[in-house]
Amino acid sequence: MIARYRTLFSIPGFTRLLVGSILGRLPSGMFSLAILLFVHGRTGSFLAAGVAVGSFALAGAAVGPALGALVDRVGQKRVLIASACTQAAMLALLVALVHPDGHAHTSAPTVMIAALSALAGAVAPPIAGCVRALWSQVVGDGETLQTAYALDATAQELIWTLGPLLVGSIATLVSPAAAVLACAAITLCGTAFFAASKLSSDWQAHTGERTRRGALSSPGLRVLLATVALSGVVIGAVEVGLPALAVAQRARWSAGLLLALFSLGSMAGGLLYSAARWRRPIGLRYVGLLLAMAACVAPLIAAHALAAAYPLAVLAGLGVAPMLSCQFSLTGALAPADAATEAFTWHRGATIAGMAAGSTLGGSLIAAHGAGGAFALGCAGVALAGALAALWRGRIDPRPSLRNGLHGYLNLR
Repeated sequence: MIARYRTLFSIPGFTRLLVGSILGRLPSGMFSLAILLFVHGRTGSFLAAGVAVGSFALAGAAVGPALGALVDRVGQKRVLIASACTQAAMLALLVALVHPDGHAHTSAPTVMIAALSALAGAVAPPIAGCVRALWSQVVGDGETLQTAYALDATAQELIWTLGPLLVGSIATLVSPAAAVLACAAITLCGTAFFAASKLSSDWQAHTGERTRRGALSSPGLRVLLATVALSGVVIGAVEVGLPALAVAQRARWSAGLLLALFSLGSMAGGLLYSAARWRRPIGLRYVGLLLAMAACVAPLIAAHALAAAYPLAVLAGLGVAPMLSCQFSLTGALAPADAATEAFTWHRGATIAGMAAGSTLGGSLIAAHGAGGAFALGCAGVALAGALAALWRGRIDPRPSLRNGLHGYLNLR
């Protein structure tokens, strides 16, 4: 495993690209909590805060593919810088309008708050799609590319762990408004740092004949995205189920710890995944990872004590990064050559949609069946994804004819 990472970091520009992508994506782990704390603090309404957070996330998922398609047409740097500047301006406007007079509450209507939040989410810089589109060009195909995707998925968990901690610290030491503005500042600086890297700024948009329907012209990608959305349900369900379990045990303080352990398990799983040598076709591997994810989460259904929940939270997280890494590989292999960035933004949107469904449906099940209801929902969602992936494997498993000259066949031997 060490040798594989040494190979990656020896590639010129790889370290700069990875660090830049982490900095640029760090706000993605901060926005939800920062906007929630800010809007609730200024309006006194969890309804307004929830609507603002939901509007931000859904707008980003909906508009992300369009920004990805624009990157595929005109290049990364211009789109990234323009979107980062616009998002920072929208966040600053949100702070100014929702809290214009220094009072504890404001009469700003929920509709206006939701609209500004949606605008800010809609112009989120598509750094995740950009960096994932770059990996195959930077590191080539085969095991090295698999390691890069696994490292990317592991870094994403790091972002989701550090982001809330940073927001909590800023909100406590300064103010929730400062946390929102910090998101804007990090977005600007991180995106500029990433876009200024040679690999990103020199990336050329595809100049060949374009497909008429972009990324979704690939039948295999459309099928994959259905399984991605279903697999996202398990993440959302677990992330609402673990805090519910903590509350049920009268240990609300442990909710953050359980979620941190879930992320820690994912990071460990990502490292283990990147160290393995896979000899099965990637489509078959994907089916196995989805079913393994369901098996890892299942023990939480019967967890009724914190002593058991702590190790089981780690176990539940083990499959997340490997599952995402495999999805990245399949997305890159199935995407049309002229729509790679758009394809990865579709993947992100499908994941967010699945997570939103998992958290919403899981929350309703918790009221009737406790935290175990949410965990059962998550298991069902990812198991269904595995069943569909097995059924449609002939369309998901990349074939040499689907490479489009961009990605190698990922049947590692």
